[in-house]
Amino acid sequence: MEANPRDQKKGYKDVPKMGRGALLHTDFWWSMVPDHETLNADLLQEIRAHHEAEPDVLSGNNPGCWRGHRNYENWPQLRDFVIRKLKIIHRHYVSLGTSCAPLDEMQDDRFEFEYWTNVNEPGSRNIIHSHAKWHWSGVYYIQGMDTGAIEFYSVPYLNQHVTLGLPFGQSFTVEPVDGLLLIFPSYLLHEAHRNPSDKQRINIAFNVRIDFEGGGEQTTDT
Repeated sequence: MEANPRDQKKGYKDVPKMGRGALLHTDFWWSMVPDHETLNADLLQEIRAHHEAEPDVLSGNNPGCWRGHRNYENWPQLRDFVIRKLKIIHRHYVSLGTSCAPLDEMQDDRFEFEYWTNVNEPGSRNIIHSHAKWHWSGVYYIQGMDTGAIEFYSVPYLNQHVTLGLPFGQSFTVEPVDGLLLIFPSYLLHEAHRNPSDKQRINIAFNVRIDFEGGGEQTTDT
């Protein structure tokens, strides 16, 4: 969206009112999933059976973190909720006049998902990473209360290009609770802090790619 400073009107004592543009600002979103107690009980049963059947930790995983891939029976309920939330998020940005594409009329099959389970044992953590080449990412907490925060970072903050006290380029920490859904841009760097509890941290993480053109994957790679 373009802004023209000459469009500003005279304000108090003939000083031009201030305009604002945004470049590095990044939002992430959260929501509690309805009836999450029932959903979590069912997912927990499926995940524990999966973990017992395939206990090996894949190479490249963070120490103490088991990661599993399986089509859980209750996944569609969570997937459909994420799609509804993504449509609301895009509607917000459209209302601000950004170049964001509306999703309200988009069919569900144009949302491509991948998802996996993370089971972090007490004392384990997941190091800083992002989910490049996807559009949106997120995490849903099945057993999250008191199991360690997730923290989001901007690149300028990690590179020490900004000073604490400035209104941009900082980090943001979220303490998870059972039933919490987080959605964020896939480029956003984040880490899961050490699990300080005596129980497992169990969540489902996911990535989403949206087929904006209706004819296959669109990328911005050059």
